[in-house]
Amino acid sequence: MQRGVVAVFAVVVGLAATRATTRPASPIVGPPMLARATTDSEEIALGAALAAKFDADRGVVATPQSRRIESYLQSIADSLGRHTKRKLPWRIHYDPHPGIKSGFALPGGHIVIWGGVLAYMSTEDEAAAIIAHEIEHTDDGQVAKRIDSMRVAGKRDLRNPSQWSWDDFGTTYGEGPEKLCDYDGAKLAVKAGYSPLGFKTLLESYVALAKVHAPNAPPPRAIVDRVTQIDQEIVSEHWESLTMTRPLRLPP
Repeated sequence: MQRGVVAVFAVVVGLAATRATTRPASPIVGPPMLARATTDSEEIALGAALAAKFDADRGVVATPQSRRIESYLQSIADSLGRHTKRKLPWRIHYDPHPGIKSGFALPGGHIVIWGGVLAYMSTEDEAAAIIAHEIEHTDDGQVAKRIDSMRVAGKRDLRNPSQWSWDDFGTTYGEGPEKLCDYDGAKLAVKAGYSPLGFKTLLESYVALAKVHAPNAPPPRAIVDRVTQIDQEIVSEHWESLTMTRPLRLPP
């Protein structure tokens, strides 16, 4: 996931401007990929090693408060994970840095969430939205395809984490795949009992944030288009009655 001032959901600004009300097709980027060449256990092990490297590189040291917040986010991921196609651990790794307002997916169901994005949330549904989006990068096969392409192109050994970097998975997957994760992520959130308004509200908060930072600039097109897309998805999926949200219950 690309990271920036108005970044969210594997960089919202990379989302497509199309306004489809059916499941968006994910375009092929680069040569067609062969069947997944890694096992779940290999992906999980690589992701765990990269998460440890992430903590070491960024100097993340858990505190009692950060552990409580991570546990709370983990409970949200657990509720979403009951409805995924792949049955992975969906392990949350929390970095409390306040200046980074996004998250990203590591292999094997490991997900990094930064503290900065939580500051713009008022509901648990918004937290479920960003976690669901990151889950879909793995559940839709995008992370596995990136692993396979890097493994072949760079002759990397999946069993040797020193040949890999967590930042290999921190950049956007491109317009189509990012849009697909938003679209499928909203469905995952609804299956877990969350309101699709979590997506809409959080996106609208980023439109407002962009206005604060650049009052004379037009609203970010991709974010505005994503608000329109979730509005249309709510109608097409008959989610209009799903307006009840849960308060965000970040531990002290």
